[in-house]
Amino acid sequence: MKTVMTSDRVSGDSPDSSDPSAPHQPPEFPSSAPTSAVRTPHNSGLNQALTFDRFVVGESNQKAYEAALALTDQTADVNKLIVHGGVGLGKTHLLHAIGNHFRQKNLNHTMYCPSAEKYVGEWIQSIASPQKSNMLRQRYHTIDLLLIDDIHYLSKHSKIQAEFFHLLDHLSQQNQRIVCTCDRLPRFLKDHLASSNVLNNGLIVEISPPEFDLRVSILKRKLRERNWGPVPSKVLDYLAKHLTQHVRQLEGALNRLMAEAGLGSKLDLEIARRVLEKRSNLNLSGAITLETIQEAVARYFNLTLSDLCSRKRARRFVLPRQVGMYLARELTKLSHSQISLGFGQSHHTTVIRSCQRINSLLQGDLVLSQSIESLKTELTQPQN
Repeated sequence: MKTVMTSDRVSGDSPDSSDPSAPHQPPEFPSSAPTSAVRTPHNSGLNQALTFDRFVVGESNQKAYEAALALTDQTADVNKLIVHGGVGLGKTHLLHAIGNHFRQKNLNHTMYCPSAEKYVGEWIQSIASPQKSNMLRQRYHTIDLLLIDDIHYLSKHSKIQAEFFHLLDHLSQQNQRIVCTCDRLPRFLKDHLASSNVLNNGLIVEISPPEFDLRVSILKRKLRERNWGPVPSKVLDYLAKHLTQHVRQLEGALNRLMAEAGLGSKLDLEIARRVLEKRSNLNLSGAITLETIQEAVARYFNLTLSDLCSRKRARRFVLPRQVGMYLARELTKLSHSQISLGFGQSHHTTVIRSCQRINSLLQGDLVLSQSIESLKTELTQPQN
């Protein structure tokens, strides 16, 4: 999308935060974000497998990929980057690739990679204490590269949004770099960007669903990474033709096909068609699937798919998960057991209880009733 301009930073070494003569300096950043020179894989916050050389580039993600490289290598005047797009399109991969590349090339700089959920949690823990809030604010202000995944998660936290805007304003005057991802550019961020110059020397780029050629390339890359033998091109073309939404969908289908072939079956077009239709809950006629329901619910409630399909017990996860199970029973022919497995749960009774609870809530909860009707409308309307 569009580049905007930035600012200059005065660089220099910070005084030792333990020096009592410098009480206003920020304390040392916690061990979760040490300098790259001493950072180890388990505390870096990064997935080391997500690198630039494993990111398959096509027309739909080219701009985001180039922007990520430009920010990391500083080959362009870019210090801030926001990448948005639907679930499973590679936003998190790019975020971690930036961090991994930065860590290798900047051994004496600090980097921190929290999810937006963790970022919110840190502020919730400190917000009641001005001293703790000030310390946390100072820590974030001293990071050389900050990577925050799923920034739309801040949509329901107005006080923490204010802190995030304060951080962006600070970074716009410094040389630190920040990268954020989100499924959709949230309204609170749109409004702030429209009313400020905070994205000076920054970019907002979108990743779109992968085009056919990119889907085929992704499948080939996944097969090479697993040292799988040749697969007929008509099988890959069939998968790429019918699996059009995102990379996770492609990888999931490929996993199922490889598992089937591992049992001695020949990996051909017939087995590919059978596996897709019978084992992935994909109906190639265009009917509603468990996957489309999960994506719609995750989008609606500002959750990631991994949170929606987890066993986290906080209400903000449980209620959307129950809504998703309820819609799956209402709109598909899947069994309780199939829905339970699809949502990462261990027993079909979880689905039964979820549907009972939603039915009970619908008797008196107008907001929930409207939400479910809105989701049903989205899921059942004809696709162009």
